[in-house]
Amino acid sequence: MSTQRQSSLPKALLFGLMIIPPICVVATMPWLAEQPDAVVFLLTGIAAALTVVASFILAILHDRGVDEWNRSNARFSSQWGWTAGASLVALLLAVPPIRDLITVWVASWTKVPDPDPTLVLITFTFGFMATVVAQLVCTAVLSVAWTAWKSRGPRDLA
Repeated sequence: MSTQRQSSLPKALLFGLMIIPPICVVATMPWLAEQPDAVVFLLTGIAAALTVVASFILAILHDRGVDEWNRSNARFSSQWGWTAGASLVALLLAVPPIRDLITVWVASWTKVPDPDPTLVLITFTFGFMATVVAQLVCTAVLSVAWTAWKSRGPRDLA
């Protein structure tokens, strides 16, 4: 078996582990809606954890095989992509048809015939804000950690 084939097999398995759990959650929504909250949180938590861990490992494996030009591209796109994406979501939340669409999606997924649109949008908005704040905090913590790590003196290396 060649090196290329050996390295693509774990990547394919990781990609599957990253994609299959969320698909399973979406596919089993009607069943999950009938389960106790503890079961729903446990199963969706496991699916989320598998997806996140697999994506981190896949990103690390991919990063090992790219040159500096591609790393610069990834740095630029991730820095500005998150900002552009968060800004786009914030702007779209101001558009009434988008807000109505979110409410319709929630109604269809939860099988609630007429959910309170204000409650749905506030919950969605708070979830979005929590994600952005978590990204901000993680970015700040990782920045401080990276600076501390790279600022070590020669005697700190041991």
